[in-house]
Amino acid sequence: MLHIKKILILITTWFMAMSAYPQLVSTENIDVVIANYRASLNTNPKKAEEAAKKWLQISTQQNDTLSQARAHYALANVGTVLGDYKLTIKHADITIELLTEVGLEKGISACYNLLGVSYKNLGDYPRAMDNFLKCLAFAKKNENKVQQANAHQNIATLYILQKKYTDAAKNLDRAASLYRETNDDDGVLITLFNFANILKEQGRYEEALKQYQTVLEYRKKEGNKAAVAYVMINISQILVDQERYQAAIPRLEETLKLLEELHFNSDMAIVLNDLGVCESKLGNTQKAIEYYERSLSIGESLSLTNYNTSFYQNLSDLYEKQKKYKKALFYYHKAVDISLASRALDKEKYVAELQEKYETELKETKIKLLEKDKKLNEIELEQATSDVKKQRLLRNIFIMGFITLVGVLFLLRYFYLQRISAQKELAAQQEKNARQEINQLIRDHKLSVIERYQKGQEEERARLAREIHDGIGSDLAGIKIAFEHYLETQEDKKRGKRLLQAIDSSCKDVRALSHQLHPPSFSKIGFESFLKDVIEQFSLHNNLICNLLLYPKEEIDEIPEQILAHVYRIIQELLNNIAKHAKATEIEIQLTKHKDYLNLVVSDNGVGFTPKKKPGIGIRNIQERIEKLKGTIEIDSSAQSGTSIAIDIPVKID
Repeated sequence: MLHIKKILILITTWFMAMSAYPQLVSTENIDVVIANYRASLNTNPKKAEEAAKKWLQISTQQNDTLSQARAHYALANVGTVLGDYKLTIKHADITIELLTEVGLEKGISACYNLLGVSYKNLGDYPRAMDNFLKCLAFAKKNENKVQQANAHQNIATLYILQKKYTDAAKNLDRAASLYRETNDDDGVLITLFNFANILKEQGRYEEALKQYQTVLEYRKKEGNKAAVAYVMINISQILVDQERYQAAIPRLEETLKLLEELHFNSDMAIVLNDLGVCESKLGNTQKAIEYYERSLSIGESLSLTNYNTSFYQNLSDLYEKQKKYKKALFYYHKAVDISLASRALDKEKYVAELQEKYETELKETKIKLLEKDKKLNEIELEQATSDVKKQRLLRNIFIMGFITLVGVLFLLRYFYLQRISAQKELAAQQEKNARQEINQLIRDHKLSVIERYQKGQEEERARLAREIHDGIGSDLAGIKIAFEHYLETQEDKKRGKRLLQAIDSSCKDVRALSHQLHPPSFSKIGFESFLKDVIEQFSLHNNLICNLLLYPKEEIDEIPEQILAHVYRIIQELLNNIAKHAKATEIEIQLTKHKDYLNLVVSDNGVGFTPKKKPGIGIRNIQERIEKLKGTIEIDSSAQSGTSIAIDIPVKID
């Protein structure tokens, strides 16, 4: 899990670019130094360290506290990159002091983030968690979503180290969500990387390799060598865990070369140790020893206590294989000493925790004793006041009896008034109910009149349709047949054909008029087909563009014919009104079947109109049909956008 600290390396450079920091240092020299630092942080950390020191020197000479704080933070950041965590802790603490001095809290969360990473890599996980939580608190206080995400990201890495993968995944999800809110693609990549770490720790190597490969491709495109190095470390470690030592060695050597270029010393120690493991497993004992000794040299110089135990133990085992028992014993004692020192530190922490628990319990015991004394005093006070209460009791009984009598009288009067009020309310409600019944009867009568009127209309239309179809239609059909026979005997047929076409057109018009007056059963021809023919005829006769949309067609055809008949008449009335008054060039008709109702929308691009208090005959007919169907109508009209009429009709008949 040594690779996890790369998170801070990739994200903490944000602090140096925070908009909260005013650029008080404006001299050309310091601007150049800062630019050099930023440019070389992830490619040449040693050069970045020199630039940060120069930055601090100039800021101190100018007595610029804020610039000094930023320079100390830069040095702390470089320490993290180089693996010199004690240097990071030193400069991060100074940065917090200086920012507190100038009253600027926005940068403090990033400092606690660096401290948390440093303590984690030094093996002090409790202090690491404490600093990550401080980072999170300051970030929330200052509404800094990026640092909140960074804190959750690093808390997740601690949980991964403790094999608490569920808690780790929850924190990674929070971090990813915050990164997406701030459009931080780099943060999202880091989250993906850590999800891959969880898969790796769970032994799901193939899934982990796929995610690592995705991150690696993006990092290579960015040219971020530091990020590339950390991904390669983990890919190599998977090969080691799978005991594919021969395949792991080239990967590890490539990674080591990149880390040497970047001067990432602490990570070099890890990779050297992995190389030692591979060479040892392949039987190259001497080469393995050389790698272990190099890793130990770096670990001792950087005080990597957490890893030095493993380095010592590995060397001890290899020297034992070579029968160099003196050296084997020497490194074994070193491993034991570090382990004992670590346990001693754990014991000190345990004793401190016990001491704290003891003091807390002692305080709680004192509080309980004080509470008991308080209760005893209260009992004595109650006994002293008991006699006084007895003396007052007789007097109070008399007073309460009198008050009770007066109260009863008041209650009787109150209930009497309430009863009168209830009777008035009941009478008013009965009157209201009577008015509602009268109104309902009026509405029912009105609907009955409308229904009889519409029924009469339909019957009259049916009669006219039959007369037109059976009378005029039949006559025209006979004339057409006779004229066709006559035309066959004539030599000049051109003029006759034109007359024949006119007669044929008249036949179609008469048939269309008959269908409009009394349409055939929709179940036979389909409502959409019928409506489409009607609208096409309307478009031709009125020189208008009509667009028709029915959805879903099959469900509309299943609606009861009596509802579809009303819908057809409403559409017919609306089209006639548009043709007469709207001066429109285009009409759109949408008929949509929903679960419990049918929605009709008819729109035009005409001149619009102002709805009157008393509507015209056409609109009134439409309203009466809708009222009968218990539907609703909304009219939206203006001179700029024409008229749109929306109608909802229930499809369930009571």
